[in-house]
Amino acid sequence: MIKDLSHVPNKPGVYQFFDESKIIYIGKAKDLNKRVRSYFTPAIKDRKTEQIKKQAIKVETFSTHSETEALILEQQLIKEYKPKFNILLRDDKTYPFIFFSSDHNFPSIHLKRSKQAVDENFYGPYTNAKLVRSQIKELQKIFKLRNCSKSTFSNRSRPCIEYQMKRCSAPCVNLISQSDYAEDISSAKKYLTTEKKHIKKMLKDKMQKHSEKLEFEDANRYKKRLESLISLEDEASINVHPLDLDIWHGTFESSTGIAKISVRDGKVRSTKTYFIKSDESSKKDEAFRRVIFHNYLNKNQLPRKLLITNQLKERKLLQDALNSTFNLEVRILTKAPKGGKRFMDLAKLNSKQTLLNSVKKEPPLRQAFEELIEKFNLDIDNPTLDCIDISHHSGSNAKAGIIRLNEFGPDKKFYRAYNIPNNLAGNDPGSVSYAINKRFKKVNEIPRIILVDGGRIQLNAIIPMIQNPRILILAIEKGHQRKSLTESIYSIDGQESIKKNSNLFNLLIKARDEAHRFAIRANRIAKRKNMSISILDSISGIGPKTKERLFNRFKSIDVILKAEEEQLMQIKGINKHIAKDIMKMKKK
Repeated sequence: MIKDLSHVPNKPGVYQFFDESKIIYIGKAKDLNKRVRSYFTPAIKDRKTEQIKKQAIKVETFSTHSETEALILEQQLIKEYKPKFNILLRDDKTYPFIFFSSDHNFPSIHLKRSKQAVDENFYGPYTNAKLVRSQIKELQKIFKLRNCSKSTFSNRSRPCIEYQMKRCSAPCVNLISQSDYAEDISSAKKYLTTEKKHIKKMLKDKMQKHSEKLEFEDANRYKKRLESLISLEDEASINVHPLDLDIWHGTFESSTGIAKISVRDGKVRSTKTYFIKSDESSKKDEAFRRVIFHNYLNKNQLPRKLLITNQLKERKLLQDALNSTFNLEVRILTKAPKGGKRFMDLAKLNSKQTLLNSVKKEPPLRQAFEELIEKFNLDIDNPTLDCIDISHHSGSNAKAGIIRLNEFGPDKKFYRAYNIPNNLAGNDPGSVSYAINKRFKKVNEIPRIILVDGGRIQLNAIIPMIQNPRILILAIEKGHQRKSLTESIYSIDGQESIKKNSNLFNLLIKARDEAHRFAIRANRIAKRKNMSISILDSISGIGPKTKERLFNRFKSIDVILKAEEEQLMQIKGINKHIAKDIMKMKKK
């Protein structure tokens, strides 16, 4: 524990607590000395502070000119280092964004899901995918942007139906220059940041410029876009109060729920909610401020007005920090403007719902496991079930797939796929025994219940290998003509009587089906890899190391065969001759 704090200054700035190897907590303060010392006073009793005191062995500070600078620096450092004791935010779900690709000379526009925007190419989030698709269609009508994949783009020889519907300018067949298309992308992004007036003026200027030069085709193109934009604005004019702001509300109980409603042109464009765990709620003002600041990752997401419906002591501080970070004039309101009350009520409703959603629900498979424990008289507190299945293709590429279920469902960190030796190909009992032996070499992976896909033969094969009487061994055998609900369940004692459609029976079916899926997937991957290797083996000049480099770079044979000659020649060992041979394979 830290004892000497004499080096901590009485200035605004940022403080960082370290354990033996890394930063564990970052905070800002108006007076660093006073704030850091507060962690070591007997009055502070919350669990998080106690843990910081216990684990911290060093504190470092960085002074700033003002508390606003400290706030900005604090957020930057938290994003970079992600200390474990900083705000434990959990986004409730992924949200649909409008996304502009950046890895192509002619960027595309797409719907993309994420918990938060990654960079300036993300616009949103929106309330639902349907709204995003609607917005994308609007943008395509005005700016004629492509939404096809890179492979579709590169293989086009004539315009697609999107061009016929006047929703794409067909850059794939060179019907628009790269510079003109880049201008359209830029305009679309500005349109999404409510800079519609600027876009209208730009379109009008372009139209007039081309008209003066007697370039009537280009002038007409900009005229149609201007008309489309005006038409869309007319459609939106039914809103009596076309508000543009974000509304924030927090519900503070034992935990905290925070909701943001983004209103653009009087319409709800997106909602976002955050849940903050109980031990973070002791400093409500600080937590709320951090959530708001954390939300705005780039200038494109920040409106000129924010409405915070809760009392916020650091409102002025937050406003100054946002203005300084994004070089904008942002106002933080405390009262709803005209037409804003219904949106404010929606924010309150969402913040309360966030707390309701956070209430832990009963694990979905608990009842099924309870039935299993009761039937077989097991002494288990945290039951785990492993299911084993064997998959092969006419005896080749044989794989054993082992999956794990617990009360909450699949536990994929315990999923394993094992290669079956060639001498056991087609020998399912031997393959199952081999897989069990591999599994049991790691003690931490041993389950309490084992289910094998097969009948009594497979069950008897693994019984001698499992000497622990506390482990229940079961087998599930397919029924007549493999019809569902005709399966038979076997234990060491023989066939078991289990009601069809019971929770227990459905649990065993679920485990069998998941193991089957996983084993088949592993077999197909192995088969595909072997095929890929054989394809490359047929090309003169490609040895094991070059093959390894190709797969490290391109990940799959499909991507290798689709690669351009220049891309292939970037790989050590691939010359122009070999690259051409690879491309010939693509045609074959």
